[in-house]
Parts: sequence; structure tokens; C-alpha cells
Amino acid sequence: MMGWVWLCPLVAAVDVQLHNKAEVVLHSLLQGPLAKDHILLALDSGARNTLNTDAIMARRGTAERSVVIVVSDDAEDFFLKTSPQFLRGNLLVAVLVLTASPQQLLNSLDHRWNPQFLLLFNLNATLDSKVLLQDERIQRCRHIALIEPAKRFIPPRFQVFTSMPYKSLGQGPAVKFPLGLWSERNFALKPDLFPERFTTFDGTQLHLGSWCDDFPFLYPEKGVCVGSSLDLLHIMATKLNFTYNVQMEPADHNWGSKENGTWTGMLGDLIYNDADLVINVFQLTEEIFAEFDISYPYHVESYVFLLVVPPPVPQWRGLSYSFTATVWLAIILTIVLVTVLLTVCLLLVPDQQDPSMVFLLIISGAARQGVKHNLWASWTRLWVGWWWLACVIITTAYTSNLVAFLTVPVYPTRIETVEQLAASGLRLCMQDYGSFVPDTLKVSKDPSLFKLGNNLDLFPYAYLQYDVGFNWVTNGTHALVETYSYLAYLVGLYGITPNTYIMKETVYPGYLSWILRRNCPYTTRLAEVLTRLLEAGLVDRLYFDHMEKSQGSGTHGYNRHKVSGGSGLQVGQMLGAFMLWGLGLALSVVVLLLELLATWNNPPRNVEQSS
Repeated sequence: MMGWVWLCPLVAAVDVQLHNKAEVVLHSLLQGPLAKDHILLALDSGARNTLNTDAIMARRGTAERSVVIVVSDDAEDFFLKTSPQFLRGNLLVAVLVLTASPQQLLNSLDHRWNPQFLLLFNLNATLDSKVLLQDERIQRCRHIALIEPAKRFIPPRFQVFTSMPYKSLGQGPAVKFPLGLWSERNFALKPDLFPERFTTFDGTQLHLGSWCDDFPFLYPEKGVCVGSSLDLLHIMATKLNFTYNVQMEPADHNWGSKENGTWTGMLGDLIYNDADLVINVFQLTEEIFAEFDISYPYHVESYVFLLVVPPPVPQWRGLSYSFTATVWLAIILTIVLVTVLLTVCLLLVPDQQDPSMVFLLIISGAARQGVKHNLWASWTRLWVGWWWLACVIITTAYTSNLVAFLTVPVYPTRIETVEQLAASGLRLCMQDYGSFVPDTLKVSKDPSLFKLGNNLDLFPYAYLQYDVGFNWVTNGTHALVETYSYLAYLVGLYGITPNTYIMKETVYPGYLSWILRRNCPYTTRLAEVLTRLLEAGLVDRLYFDHMEKSQGSGTHGYNRHKVSGGSGLQVGQMLGAFMLWGLGLALSVVVLLLELLATWNNPPRNVEQSS
């Protein structure tokens, strides 16, 4: 009994020393490694009654950084209603001061809770802090520090820990990894207190929610999945020491979208099937941004439309293509105007010229043909001379362009905009692999996209089987919509590059990012490495290396375009000249018949000579 009486004052004295030391450490933290940070200081009721926070704040002085103090036992409304900026990111460093299990506080935290820096200050030496560190709401933070009383030290001292769940320590992961005894010298800087937790994954295996049908990012080759995204992931895995397994396709055969409140496809694998990472092509949407973690964008991809190249116009019409319709009209009107003006001038001004010869003079200049006729007046020579000079320029321009139009096929104007496509009468088609595009088109506020969405035909998914869609396109009944990179590969694979073209206007352009589960602690770490690879040019280099594989890979029975060294003019290319000659011959015959008819109706009279 006397021993207990003697021990109680000793325990009380130790507790007082512990609390005094805790105040000193907390003040040192606020003045040292956290001096340049805004602080969210949450204390449970025991810590609030034990620590003199007023004195601590007074010693901090009028610092340029603010401190928000809340009592965690009564802070449920605060954590549920406060701005997300207070609860996630690096705006505030969260400091939780504990004397008992914070389970009630943790249960009040929702998905918005994810501070980049979290400091747990445990004042209760009997509290099992390892269990606390294993809680998912603690582990979601990128940087974690734990300060608690060290055992077997009198006067009491504090020890600093962090959590490295992917690092081995003894018989298991280093959920509670020691950094050393607290001292202002050893932890003078913020990186000393909050070291990087994911410098290495220590051989951990990450599970990909993937679909190996996403050229050039992921695609099968010789029985394994390859691609530019996997190349990037391999570089990252080598640096961070992790492995990964590739899923060939999602179990539900959907790409990934939200249907009736449930995510499908690869995004569903992240939430429901314990996948860790998605590296396939996903354009960022508001829903994805709100419900998942994303890396920094590394590529831009759009949906494009594939159409058949319209057949060339008849080659004989090449005679008229040297000039536009406006130029032809201007030339014809000019010939008429010059003829009329010169005729009027010859009638008004006495001259020896026959006005009936004016048309021949004018048309001979346009045809670059001489006419045997003398011009007596100087003004008529000047008039006709300048006219012939203009005709030389016009006819030279015509013959120069005529060669090109006779030898190169001329195509009608192509469809290049969504508005033109919607007005063309063509239907839209797409492979049915669970993309968001069909549903988005059907509810689009753009009238052209809305019309295309309601004229959309889906054909069943099968790996690299686009025969149905490409047959529709080449038959001129449909346009096919797909992401640019994948469609460029398919067009090369099927060998239909000469017969099709990709429309200039695109839809749903977006930044591509890797996607992880919401509040994943290593999102920022992977994003930083991916950004370095992008800045080094490796992302673009690997992308183009794989895109080059689509060249010369036609295997589906379509004829590839062959470039020849040139050939002579074909009959079809010169058909226009023969048609003009035939037209002239026909007109001559008509005129001849009219003259004969006139002669028969008005026979010449015989003149009798008198003897």
C-alpha cells in the first residue's frame, strides 16, 4: 500500500513532464518545419484540457500563416460542412492531437478528407498507434508523420514515425516506420518530418484494369499485351520497384461509363474488383474527375469520323476545270461586251471596216488564231492589239492548268464538318464496346450531333473486326466514328487508306490521363514520374514508334494503294477534246441541213438572155 502511495506522485510527475514536453514539441513544430504552412489543428477533449494551446499560439506570435483550431470530439459538422480546400490538398497541414482513439472522428470523415500532409501527435503511450496507421482514412494521405512518447525514457522523449506500407520491415509491411527521436535539429525541415512514402514499392504487384484493344496504347502482339502506355509503365515500374499484371479485357466487356449510378468496364474494376490503375484511353469528364484520382494529362485524343472518298468527276469535264464558273462567265461576257462595243464604234466612226468582221477579230484572239484581215484605222489596231494581249494571258493560264486537270483526277468537295455530315444523309456507325459516345450524342444540345446520334448504328464488338463498319463506309452509306489513333491503325490494317479519309472536324477532344481509385495515396507519385517522362519526350516518342507499326500492315484482303512512275494520257482523259470535235461536227451538219433546206425552199431563178 505504501508503494502505491509512493508511485502515484511519481506517475503524476511524469505525466506533467510529458504534457510539458508535448507543448514544447508542438511549439517547435509550429515554429520549425511547419512555420511556413497554414495549420488545421484538431485536438480531442483530453488534449484540449491538457495542453495550453493559448500559450502555444502566443509563443507562435503573429505568424504570416494561420492556425485553425477545432475540438475533434465535437467537430463532425465542421468536417462535413467545411470547404474541401480545408480537408484535402496542400493548403493546410492537418495536425491531429490525440489522447484516445480517434475512431469517432475518422468515422465522420467522407471522401473529401485527403490532406497531403497529416501529422498525428499521440499523447497516450498506451494507444495502439499501429492500428490507427492502418486505417484507410489515414493511409490515403500522401505524407504521414506520427509523433508519440518513446518508451523507457525518463524524462520523457518523443519518437517520430512515418508509414511505408509497401516497404518490408521484419515480418510485414512497415506500416509504422521509425524515423528517430524528436529533436529540433533532426527535424528542422518539412521533408525531414514528412519523407516521401513511395520512393519504392518494394516489389508490390499492381493490378491493371485494362483492355488490350486500344492501339497504340495497349494491344496484343504475339500472345502478350504491348503498347506505348505499357512501355511507360515498365519504365515507371523499374524506377519505383513494382510489378504489374495486365487484364486482357473487362469481365463485362464494357469500356467504362456510369450507368444507373454504377460504373462499368475498367472504371468499375477500379471500384469493385480491386484494380489499382487504368492506363487505357479515357477522356476526362466531370464524373471521372469527381469520383477518381487522375494523373496529369499526357496526351490529347479526339473522336474522328471516317468517310469514303467521293468518286472523281468524269474526266472529260477536265476541260472546264482550268477556270471556275465565275471566270468562265466573266470571259464570255467580256467577249460579248468587246464585240458589241467595237461594232458600235465602227458604226459611229466612219471606217473602211466591215462591222460583220468584228466577231471574227474578237474570237480569233480568244482562240489564239490569226485571221487575214487588214485594219486601216490606228485606233482599231490599238483596240484589237490590247485585246489580243489579254487573250494571250488568259489562254496561257488556261492551257497551263489544263495539263494538271487532264492528268490528275478531280474530286467533288468533301464533307469536312459535323454540320455537313448531318446534312449529307449519311448514317453514323460505331463498334459497340460500351463507349460513352452513343449516349452522349443522343442527348447532345448541338442539333447536328443530336441528329447523328439518332442516326447511329452499332455493330457487335470483336477484336479488330471492323468489316461491317468499313463495308458500310466504303459503300457510301455510313460514316464511322472512333478515336483518332485507333482508327488510323485500323485503316492501315485494312488497307483502305486510298479509299477513305478522316474528316477535319473532330468531336469530344480531351486530355488523356491515367486513372486510379479515389484518394489513392500514391497518385501524385505516379503522376510526377509520368510528367517527367512526358517532359523528356519519351511519351511522344513511344507513341509514334507504335503508330509506325500500322504502316504496311494490311492483312484483311483489301488492295493497298500502289504508287507508279507515271503513265501516258488515257482516252478518258482526252475524251473532252473528242467530244468538242464531235459537237462541232454535229453543229456543222445542222447548219448544212438548214442551208440545204433554205435552198430547196427558195430555188435560184434562171435568167434568160435575149437574143
